[in-house]
Amino acid sequence: MSGDNIVLSFLGFVSTAIGLPVIAVIAIGRVGSAEKLASRVHPVFGTIFTITIYLAIGPCLAIPRTASTSYEMLINAYDPSISLFRVIYSALFFIIGGILALNPEKLTKRLGRVLSPILVTLIAVLFIFSLFCQENTMLEASDAYKTHPFQRGFQEGYQTMDALAGLVFGIIISLNVRTMGVREEEERKECAIAALGGGLLLLIIYLMIVFVGIAARGLAVDVTNGAEVLSIVAYHISPKYGRTVLALIFMIACLNTAISLLSSCGEYFNSLMPRISRTGWIAIFSTLSFLISNIGLDEIISISSPILSLLYPAAIILIALSFLPDSDKLRYTYIISVTLAILSSLLMITGVFSSAFSWIPSSLLGALIGLIIDRKKPSMPS
Repeated sequence: MSGDNIVLSFLGFVSTAIGLPVIAVIAIGRVGSAEKLASRVHPVFGTIFTITIYLAIGPCLAIPRTASTSYEMLINAYDPSISLFRVIYSALFFIIGGILALNPEKLTKRLGRVLSPILVTLIAVLFIFSLFCQENTMLEASDAYKTHPFQRGFQEGYQTMDALAGLVFGIIISLNVRTMGVREEEERKECAIAALGGGLLLLIIYLMIVFVGIAARGLAVDVTNGAEVLSIVAYHISPKYGRTVLALIFMIACLNTAISLLSSCGEYFNSLMPRISRTGWIAIFSTLSFLISNIGLDEIISISSPILSLLYPAAIILIALSFLPDSDKLRYTYIISVTLAILSSLLMITGVFSSAFSWIPSSLLGALIGLIIDRKKPSMPS
């Protein structure tokens, strides 16, 4: 859809899909956890915001989308005639994912050492096939990509949810760095290197996928989501194997994500409410994700857009403020700027504000006012 505005669109996309997650991981390495960071607004807000993030990247949005996305690729590849195939597929998907998520100590071996290299290899295969695609005409941008390409790309980056994941999982990188024998004074540096290295790899992968889209954009007509676009491209590249390879890519990627998120969400909610075991939480989230996944990919994306448009501005402000000197003492700065970011986002979602960036000037003004107050008054007690 970005067509000849691909450069600006891609820059907007990588800002929130790569740049922001990298910065989020670095910020959490400095602060300690997402809850500690958000609690600088207020302890209650810190808990609610962290729970909301876990629900968004967990059973309410991200986990159901893993099943819906992989299902879309599978039906495009094989077009099964069974009317209940979506229900059967998602049930099997979450049964397998839930069982594997019960053993987190084995996730590194299963996901990092086996499935992830396979996933990257399959993406590379699709990219190499696309080099021989004949349909490579750059079309004119459409919809919002024509008038506001950077802004649209920026908002599409929200859908990866990686910045939110960086906030709650950044501490995992810190913990792994410590177990590798890194000295405490070098921990932040090593976490930053890890984040930047991961961001670079993501950039390479996204560039490969973008090239696939550019190479055959003219073939993707009358489609409603990216899964259909890539399926059409894969078929054109190789009518016999293209869609099968793509279905494998998405099944592995989505199962990876579902297992990791089920395990992490189960762990977190068990720490909040230990009366329900971690296994019980994983069963609850698997069931909830199964139910939501059956509404379909388009519907999940449409539901997630306003929710992410509300969460992301607050997350961006929290991350940005964490890099200010003595940021843990700037209570009013956090309170005013984050409050204005959320209010501006609500006005944008309800249509009062037309620009997706309307939260930026109000948040900056709030931060300025808060800084003036914080510099003149004693810090509020934590």
